[in-house]
Amino acid sequence: MIQKKREGLEPGKTGGNMNSPKWNRHEDGFTLIELIVVIAIIGILATFVVPNVMGRTDQAKVAKVKQDFKALDTQCKMFKIDHGRYPDSIDELLNPPQDFNGNTNDYLDSEPLDPWTNEIYFFEMIDGRPVFVSLGEDQTEGGEGYAADLYSDESSNSGRF
Repeated sequence: MIQKKREGLEPGKTGGNMNSPKWNRHEDGFTLIELIVVIAIIGILATFVVPNVMGRTDQAKVAKVKQDFKALDTQCKMFKIDHGRYPDSIDELLNPPQDFNGNTNDYLDSEPLDPWTNEIYFFEMIDGRPVFVSLGEDQTEGGEGYAADLYSDESSNSGRF
């Protein structure tokens, strides 16, 4: 079979006419102006989004501490059902004595840590119930904002939760 060569045509071109829309026109990428506009828009969005997201991280950590306190309180209630009293310490939840039936139940698998990967402490008994404390982000007693101490007893948090 013999192929006839069409005059004036090359691959990707519509014909020999230079006024043709596809003649010598390359649309393979973005122009510099388009890239600068996109980068500027991303920068403007980042100035609004990043501060909001960063503030939410601390709020999420405080919410996680509150959730952990509730889980510890539930385990203390389970301990009380099995032993007739609340535990004296977190260690007693980790290594519990035998219950009334001679069983040893697991209440905690490991030492409870707050979201800052620091130990949650057994603070004291208030109204016959255990209270737990996380020393917050700074891990020192006292503090303000997200560095403030967090207690499982809601009245000790001064409206924090």
